[in-house]
Amino acid sequence: MNNAQAVTKERFHFIDGLRGIASILIVLHHSVTSAIARFFIARGHDHIGTIVTYFTQSGVVLFFTLSGIVLLRPYLRGERKFKVGEYFVRRIKRIYPAFFVALVFGYLVLKFIAWGPQTFYSDMWGGMDTSFQKFLQQALILSMSGVYFNLAWWSLQIEVVFYILVPLFVLAFSFRKQLNYLYFFINIAAVVIGSHLLQLYFEAHHPEIYSLSQPVLNMVHFIDAPVSFVLGVYLAKYDFKPYAGWVLVAAGVPLVLLPPTGPLINSGYSLIYGGLLIFAFNSKKLRSLLDTPIMIWLGERSYSLFLVHFSVFYLVNYICSMFLPDRNMLYGILTRGAGIPLAFLCAMTLFYFVERRQARGLVTDRIFWPWQLRRLNKDALKDK
Repeated sequence: MNNAQAVTKERFHFIDGLRGIASILIVLHHSVTSAIARFFIARGHDHIGTIVTYFTQSGVVLFFTLSGIVLLRPYLRGERKFKVGEYFVRRIKRIYPAFFVALVFGYLVLKFIAWGPQTFYSDMWGGMDTSFQKFLQQALILSMSGVYFNLAWWSLQIEVVFYILVPLFVLAFSFRKQLNYLYFFINIAAVVIGSHLLQLYFEAHHPEIYSLSQPVLNMVHFIDAPVSFVLGVYLAKYDFKPYAGWVLVAAGVPLVLLPPTGPLINSGYSLIYGGLLIFAFNSKKLRSLLDTPIMIWLGERSYSLFLVHFSVFYLVNYICSMFLPDRNMLYGILTRGAGIPLAFLCAMTLFYFVERRQARGLVTDRIFWPWQLRRLNKDALKDK
């Protein structure tokens, strides 16, 4: 089987659908979740507010797990030979062009806010360094400062850290042939416990670079994500039976619903999403709910949406603050009502003119507007 055939065979469009769901969760997290959480917290329901916050934030966790599957599956199943140099070149080509365009856009947005009339919204950016030197620093993606022109980008560097570690995962898993369920569950439990112990250690001894109470969103926050990535690697390597999914979900739900335990909630969502993915690989009915044309369309644009949505929100919020005296209900309606559609429009533009040229295996790349999906051949949308 040649590489082209392998890529075609291993294209699972339900994963695109899950990417679409993850992107929606992240957009909601950065647009409406804080208001909902504040509503519950103001009424003494802090626990519910935390659950709401982490639920939409879990879109990042889902992205991490999906990355492990999509990136490593061809290598760990022998469908493509792993060549370190070629791998890193492909990763750079895949993520960097779209990121650089989004970086320029985000930089210009903050420059516009800094140069424009002072408002209650621009006051929060008063201390932001928008020098060209800071632009060059952020162009490296990896950061120890936790300061970004677009706050959503903190998680991109976590993904990049995983990309750097991929050769080690390929080497480690290349020696494993058979799936041992007991070893798998012990390994996942060890990663959950180990990552939390690391979190506690950094909180106690190096809060300037990692804190549970006041997050410094730098690349040290990779220690929040190992469960997601390790699950993704396992799912890339092996085919799991449904009962393994139930075990993961049963272990993850208490971590999510019990009284707030900090980043352990992220581990809980990692387990839940790992279980969901096992169910999807074993159920055509579940896959059919996730691989509809609109979900594939959204999933293929999820990276572009992730890159630009927050910068669009900054711009819309600032423009609205020029005409409104404070953050009242009208401000909320206008900023969300205009910001969310404009974020999708900018993401569609970035995808169409930049990102799609670096991606492989797309089926909606020639379609700009979602209502144009009827042009697609339905056979092209079926999972192989």
